[in-house]
Amino acid sequence: MTEPIAGILLAGGDSSRLGQPKQLLDWKGKPFVRQIAETALAARLAPVIVVTGAAAAEVTAALHGLDVQVVHNPHWAEGQSTSVKAGLAAVPPQAAAAIFMAVDQPQLPVRLLDSLQEQHAFNQPPIVATLVDGRRSMPVLFDRSTFADFDTLQGDMGGRALFSKYQVTWFPWLDTSMAIDVDTPEDYERLLRMVG
Repeated sequence: MTEPIAGILLAGGDSSRLGQPKQLLDWKGKPFVRQIAETALAARLAPVIVVTGAAAAEVTAALHGLDVQVVHNPHWAEGQSTSVKAGLAAVPPQAAAAIFMAVDQPQLPVRLLDSLQEQHAFNQPPIVATLVDGRRSMPVLFDRSTFADFDTLQGDMGGRALFSKYQVTWFPWLDTSMAIDVDTPEDYERLLRMVG
């Protein structure tokens, strides 16, 4: 038996360029946030922690009935670092690592989450990061040994700020749709064309 790995779904942004909460965009009949949470549960991440911020009530309602832990970050407007820290604070002590997931990747497959966990079980690297078309992408696994360093993050800094301190194990993934950031309506349409 391997130690449990937590999942942290960052779902706190206000999607200002999109004009509506990306957490609630439709993906094959489900909101983005619910689809990704279901994927994380299917990958046996435990616990699955969803960090809310903007549109918190609607995002929480979209998760109704799922075995997830919702953590509200009242400081979400101060930048991603606050949501990252809020999520990590909810990770139980028995978790060996945490996988951070972005809320604009509803196409995230269980197999990718499984692969990150398998890589960690193999040799416990400090960071296992997804690589798509030569570009770093989400999701990213961080070993517990890195957790204390997240306290140094400020503003809009995320876990990538730790890439220069720790050796990163890159996990190549061939689905180029995983490189799309859904920040505008055009990005959403492009994702739907590629995958939907």
